[in-house]
Amino acid sequence: MQILEDPKPNDINCALEVLDLISDLSLPPIPNHHKLFLLVMQCPVTEAQSQTKWKASHLAMQGAYKGGGFKDAQNILIFLNHHLELAVGHGQSWDEPIQNALCALADTPDDVILEALKQFDPTTPSFVHSISYLFEGNRPLALREAALLFFSRICDRWFSTYSPIMDSTRMSNFVRGWAFTIEHLRPTHTTQKAALIIFLGMINSPHWYPYITPEKWILLEHYMLVPGNLWSVHRCINNPGLMDEARKVENPRAMVLWVETLWFNYAELVPRMKEKLRMVTEEIAQNERDIHLNASQSHIGRYLSHVNSELRKAEEALDKHTGGPDDLEAVPLEKKIRMLREAVRHLDTIRQGRTS
Repeated sequence: MQILEDPKPNDINCALEVLDLISDLSLPPIPNHHKLFLLVMQCPVTEAQSQTKWKASHLAMQGAYKGGGFKDAQNILIFLNHHLELAVGHGQSWDEPIQNALCALADTPDDVILEALKQFDPTTPSFVHSISYLFEGNRPLALREAALLFFSRICDRWFSTYSPIMDSTRMSNFVRGWAFTIEHLRPTHTTQKAALIIFLGMINSPHWYPYITPEKWILLEHYMLVPGNLWSVHRCINNPGLMDEARKVENPRAMVLWVETLWFNYAELVPRMKEKLRMVTEEIAQNERDIHLNASQSHIGRYLSHVNSELRKAEEALDKHTGGPDDLEAVPLEKKIRMLREAVRHLDTIRQGRTS
């Protein structure tokens, strides 16, 4: 398929002929499926040819999304938006191409997504409405899972808006649909990480926070799954108001888990948050000493045990690396170890009843 090596707009008819043939055969994904998808999407066609072009793009995407590693998210977003508009605006069923596009975007590198979002606004009313549609009760669970993974890549754009991105009823319905999705999915590293990134964005937003139900704070149990380099996470853990909000949550585990979350990331906190965390933890420790709670039952013991456990895992992982200048995986591990050691030092001081 020479057209894939040097695609030109006029090659569209050739590409469509090839795809029409493939559509009638049970063949594995064709070679260079990424290039073929881009060829189809980028070629200008007349209105009369548009249906054929979209059919061709379906077939190309069917093979392309399974390969992962897209270098161009812009055309996938265009493909996704087109089919969402058909599904939402015209009541047509396009679950398969929508799910394929969502899966492709979920596997696309972060820098590629960010570059595409410079030209594609995910906060437009039509796109917001379309994404909300994916979390409605009658959507297949596999489609909801793909939507969850994709939404975790763009959710910061929704949660950081100056004004609410939708009205209160739709916001409440969206949170309910998101909660239903994560409750019914089989828990995996990937789905828990996506659910948690969205949760942290929601609790850090004054518009979205009121719609979070108390039991959703349990998602913090999976906090260590989230990459530490997410700016949205850094903003969230340094929000002083969230400590007070966690206290108000009806579920008492919310406060326990939020304090633990902050200790996991103690070194990333700004000075006033470090001071506030130490004060709150010292208060917890004093209350537990007053009722003579033994170490195995205390929250301080829990925090110290869990942080130490993560520290040991990081140290064991680092032992497997050379630590040379070319060992890129060793650098974040060394940073994580320094962070956790600092947290252990302060927690141990508080446990022993000394001023931190």
